[in-house]
Amino acid sequence: MNSAIDETTQAEWLKHYPILVQEKDAMLQENQLLQSRLEQYVDAYDRLQQQVNELLRHRFGSRSEKFIDVTNPQRDFFAQDPNAAALKQAEEPETIEITAHRRKKKRSLADLNLPIRIEIIPVSDVDKVCTCGEHKQVIRYEKKILAHYQPAVHELLEQRREVVACTHGCEHSMITAPAPLHILPKAKVTEEFLSFLIVSKMDDRQPLYHLEQQLHDRYQIDLSRETMARWLIALVSKLQPLYNLMKDEIIAYDVASCDATMLQVLREPDRSAQTKSYVYCMRGGQPGKECVLYDYNEREHKIYAVNWFEGFKGYIEVDADPFFDTLFEREGIHEVNCNAHARRKFEAITKAAERKGLANDAMRYYYQLYQIERQAKKEHLSTEQRYVLRREKSKPLLDEFYGWLQASMPKVLPQSPLGKAIQYCLNHWSGLIRYLDDGRLEFDNNGTERKIKPFVIARKNFLFATSQDGADALCMHFSLIQSAKTHGFDPYHYYVHILKAIPHCQTAEDYEKLLPWNLKASPPQE
Repeated sequence: MNSAIDETTQAEWLKHYPILVQEKDAMLQENQLLQSRLEQYVDAYDRLQQQVNELLRHRFGSRSEKFIDVTNPQRDFFAQDPNAAALKQAEEPETIEITAHRRKKKRSLADLNLPIRIEIIPVSDVDKVCTCGEHKQVIRYEKKILAHYQPAVHELLEQRREVVACTHGCEHSMITAPAPLHILPKAKVTEEFLSFLIVSKMDDRQPLYHLEQQLHDRYQIDLSRETMARWLIALVSKLQPLYNLMKDEIIAYDVASCDATMLQVLREPDRSAQTKSYVYCMRGGQPGKECVLYDYNEREHKIYAVNWFEGFKGYIEVDADPFFDTLFEREGIHEVNCNAHARRKFEAITKAAERKGLANDAMRYYYQLYQIERQAKKEHLSTEQRYVLRREKSKPLLDEFYGWLQASMPKVLPQSPLGKAIQYCLNHWSGLIRYLDDGRLEFDNNGTERKIKPFVIARKNFLFATSQDGADALCMHFSLIQSAKTHGFDPYHYYVHILKAIPHCQTAEDYEKLLPWNLKASPPQE
């Protein structure tokens, strides 16, 4: 009886066994799917958490890019090197020297390149009489220099042209003094006033509506922002020869750099006001003739960079933007990528992540590479000496860093921030290490970024350009101001000088004399 029941039960189990196997397989598949989704959710959570941490740091934290290795303050990273002890011994005095170098001597007021107004404070007449009855003589002065401010003075200039004639009644004897040449003959303002407007908007970052209100409230001058804008735009054609000459200097030299930022232009043909436009900053020129030029490009066409650098042969340092790909396809133009961009990708991870890991290792490599660059700067090495130093110290470190990148890539998720940072370095490695080829090349593009930063800060105030002509005017005036400052000139006095001289220019040689490096001394300060 029991045997019959067992056979019946076994038959039932055999009957349902395929179904149970199918259910088991389905459950395993579902489990694998859930496990995969869980991993995706965990990865997404980690990425979102890192973004939140990065946003919080950006909003409330320090903006410094200084690297502090919190996981290993003793920097035992050098222990991997067989010469670790020697490296540590060499590192300590070097750190002390750098600290001392950064502690700059405080400049006194007497060191400033400012005009000095002397005020004599006399001794009272009573104290000038000696007890012997004789008058005391001034033997010296007790000096004290104070910072002083004199408010700006807006005044009217009445030009009176002499009219002479013979008083004896001779015919055709009347002669009138010729009218002075002005860069904008129809504008009833002096070159000094135009220079004030340009520098106030571009270098002092005051929007025109602020200037309009300031002139009215403080000086009772009614001058609309539209009129000021027309003057700034009208000057572009007058200043274009100077821009062209500086561009020729950049094209003629074989080392240049470029960076870009966005600019909103409200009124452009066939484009909405929300469409992105770009301003490019080009920096170059041989030593002693360095130029900083800005140029507006309404569309991010890759052919734009090709056209701008037409005729250039040599190295151009940029960030690894696909915009420049067509440019570097041209023969004779070599791409130099910015290591600061690559470093920031790891730096953002170390600042946002709760745990330090591989990104911290990458930051240690960059710390050492920047230390080598600081050494070259501190010792004032020539380009040839810097080339040798980089070959001796930077190249072995970069080779080790490249091996680390290749070994680390399989350990991380490709779409994670760390995976993207490593892949970025691997994709652009040839451009990142090209600075080893020539001592004139920079390790990063921070120099050009510093030149485009004034435009970015000013844009936060004026927000946009109304028209393409306005955008071109911004680029023209920023180009002349930053190039003048590069050569140590005060932008206001430089502008006064060139605006007064340009109406008298007739040849290219006349314009060349107005370039910043051809002005031996500071332009006259009227």
